[in-house]
Amino acid sequence: MAQATPFDTPDTPRSGGQSFDAPVPRRWWALAATCFGLFMALLDVTIVNVALPTIGDDLNASFADLQWIINAYALALAVLFVTAGRLGDIFGRKRIFMIGLGLFSLGSLLCALAGSIQLGTLAPIDVLIGARALQGIGGSIMLPLSLAIISNTFYGRERGAAIGIYGGVTGLATAIGPLVGGILVEKVSWQSIFYLNVPIGAIGILLTAWAVRESRDEQAPRSVDVFGLVTLTITLFCLVLALIQANDADKGWTSPYILILFAISAIALIIFVVGELRLRNPMVDPRIFLIPSYTGAAIVAFAISAGLFSLFFFLTLYLQNFLGFSALDAGIRFLPLSGLVLVTAPLAGVLTHRLGAKPILFVGMAVLTIAVLLMTRISPTDTQTDWLVLLPAFVLGGLGSGLVNPPIADVAVGTLPRDRAGMASGVNGVCRQLGIAFGIALLGAVLSSQYNSAVHDKVSALQFDHVPAAQQASIKQSIIHGIQQAGTFAGSTGFRHLPPQYAQFANQPNFPAIQQIVQQAFIDGLVDILRIAAVILAVGALAALLLVRKRDMLEHAPGEELVASVGG
Repeated sequence: MAQATPFDTPDTPRSGGQSFDAPVPRRWWALAATCFGLFMALLDVTIVNVALPTIGDDLNASFADLQWIINAYALALAVLFVTAGRLGDIFGRKRIFMIGLGLFSLGSLLCALAGSIQLGTLAPIDVLIGARALQGIGGSIMLPLSLAIISNTFYGRERGAAIGIYGGVTGLATAIGPLVGGILVEKVSWQSIFYLNVPIGAIGILLTAWAVRESRDEQAPRSVDVFGLVTLTITLFCLVLALIQANDADKGWTSPYILILFAISAIALIIFVVGELRLRNPMVDPRIFLIPSYTGAAIVAFAISAGLFSLFFFLTLYLQNFLGFSALDAGIRFLPLSGLVLVTAPLAGVLTHRLGAKPILFVGMAVLTIAVLLMTRISPTDTQTDWLVLLPAFVLGGLGSGLVNPPIADVAVGTLPRDRAGMASGVNGVCRQLGIAFGIALLGAVLSSQYNSAVHDKVSALQFDHVPAAQQASIKQSIIHGIQQAGTFAGSTGFRHLPPQYAQFANQPNFPAIQQIVQQAFIDGLVDILRIAAVILAVGALAALLLVRKRDMLEHAPGEELVASVGG
């Protein structure tokens, strides 16, 4: 028997059928239009990773810059995800969806032009990061509204078929991202991964204008939670900024600047939670976390993003910079990790309805924990043939990820009344994107810290022949400072491709020893963050085991759970 939730009223639907209206003209074209937006937004979650090394070389980007290329998109997507759905309910889903398509296409065009246009005093890499944020804003609009449009366009059995197609596009976009990115970067240019979105977006806008009927929710609150939007944005931005900049040579974890950022983030979070509890129509009602199963699903969603999906960023550096694979070769090698999701996801959906979400979530997260631990077998002496050490981990990772995603979505919307499904799915999408942003920032901070520490210790232990003892300390300090300034990104290449300002390192008589030091430091740091990622995944498995309960589940119509699976 389903247990009452903090949001139940006497009229809360505990089960129910669908309403059946007359078929909507051009409804299948409307489905195609929404799938255009969905495909672009989700493709850009994974397609960019394999382009990062090339972008870094072309735009002279630092390790922190590369982190922001991913995090600018993820953060914009996260903080606006719930608000965008509310805007569609108020002003019309078709109208707002078209605005999202336009913003995403404009952001994509600016990304592609980042290296060749001048916007004030901004460096090209800053233009790219800003354009990625604009893409994220567009994506945050398209993802929640695409399924809302489908739900208001199809009825009965046709709705199930439409949602099935929609789910297939979701899996396909995520699976082929690394491969498509690799092909475009190697055969065309890194800019082409962004140019690709412009014609697709234009077609999507025209198709939406022609085929999609306007819809809105007349019962929806007529206000937008600006307070929640602002305080959540401040919380997340300051936290991620502090994590990324904590290892800068002129700052450090204990510097006043970093501590102030952490303090602002913590204060803003407290204000956000207290304020949302007092609002009549909050963006996120914190009381949804009083339901143990919902909290468990949210923790699992965060953990899989922070512990697995964020690793694409670091594994790309290993495959391309350290082992020397091209973008296409790296994309092909990512296929087991990204593509095998399509194998186990349908099975997970069936098993979830038969066995419940808890065992599937626990097994899936346990498999992912083992997969990431297997990745720690990489070593500083690896050559290209040694990438095979990752293959078992990639296979398990793909299979485990496919097991976890459907039950997360099922629990997210299945534990709240139907009139709260929008918030339930929105917060679940937020948890997924926050996991990616937090994972990249935290693991990147640890990697940089371990790298800098190892470089300092190992260079300090070097002995320079024919150099007076009195001068050795200053020379070593100069080398240490130069290596740390060059950054983890340059170190991941073993200094094969040094930025021009650090080309003098190649003339050092101890340059081969320095190369060996930076390679060792990078791999040792990478192994450390893989272990941390495995711990994050294990926490997710534990949360599934302890918090997810079958008695928290309400009865909903089949297919509604898919709304919670987008955006991640």
